[in-house]
Amino acid sequence: MGRDPAAPSLRLRAIQMHHHWRHRLPWALGAVGAAALVAGVVVLFTTEHDPRSAFLLTLGVVLLIVAALGKRIQLAGFEFLGAKVQVREVVKRRLEFVESADRGSAADETLRGQAIVLQRLVGLYGLYEHIRRTQPPGPERTKDLDDLGERMQAVGLEAEFDPAEVIGWLREGTDALRVIALNLMFANPAYRDFVSVLEIIDAPHSLFEQYYGLRLARRMLPELDPLQRRLLRKEISRAREKRKLRRDAPLMSMSRQILDLLDK
Repeated sequence: MGRDPAAPSLRLRAIQMHHHWRHRLPWALGAVGAAALVAGVVVLFTTEHDPRSAFLLTLGVVLLIVAALGKRIQLAGFEFLGAKVQVREVVKRRLEFVESADRGSAADETLRGQAIVLQRLVGLYGLYEHIRRTQPPGPERTKDLDDLGERMQAVGLEAEFDPAEVIGWLREGTDALRVIALNLMFANPAYRDFVSVLEIIDAPHSLFEQYYGLRLARRMLPELDPLQRRLLRKEISRAREKRKLRRDAPLMSMSRQILDLLDK
């Protein structure tokens, strides 16, 4: 069966629409929040202790705060629709499946291997957090974190995971799962997802995560088609305009290298 040539274009069009609305969403939330706040004030002064006024005032304040802080507010932190996935829960589910599977079966061994690898990756993430917390920013800390990332990538090759699950960790997981997913994507091309890379560059949880997102983008360059390369160029150029990235020399250097490679 022939491959539908329109499928990639439709998916990339969806990516463009997602990013378009992502930047407009704070303005929309601000407008709705302001309207709710005004309505709450009107209800407050035109009625006697109407509970609607308290609801509208609270809603308006919350929406205005979300609009003002934008991407700095992580909805996962509020466990929005259960999207915040805990690493220990992922491991626990696998161990529970192991208990319910037939001893010695292929499923039993696969799940047990995944649980063991995840537990080792969580231990390495604890070391990652320790280094970030105790060492000052600089070349030495970057080198230690790079070495640790290579260890995580080596461990990640010891088990196979569903690519959709790894992508889900990166998009909806905690910081620990995001770091684990990034390193798994480095280790295994089957896990890589172009949309996730764009989102990391656009809205990282930390500058180090953004740095690794750029490194992953650089590694994926040979796999990208012309439209994906244009989208990546636009995302990196937009990221370079932000003050935090401009003040980070390694990020500026890595982003410049990728733009130079895209020019070729």
